[in-house]
Amino acid sequence: MAKEAEIVKEEVKVKVAKRVPPGDRWSPLDNETVILDSLTDVLEYLYQKQGVTQFYMDAREGYTYIIQTEEKVVEPEPTKKWSLYGEE
Repeated sequence: MAKEAEIVKEEVKVKVAKRVPPGDRWSPLDNETVILDSLTDVLEYLYQKQGVTQFYMDAREGYTYIIQTEEKVVEPEPTKKWSLYGEE
């Protein structure tokens, strides 16, 4: 009996903005010439550009992330055959 490949959904954090010191200024990574005055401004910018409403922020790192879902195909391991028993 052959096993079928399985599709697994995996969540991946993607960097989308970085903090520009000093203070609470942010720059979206898709257009680093733009400097926005607050975290709220960068979240609105990202919502307008990408339509996402859930964000993850690491204050120490100074980055804002979005979570994207990727589908990966997991191939099953082939069935073991034993030459000792004449299966091969």
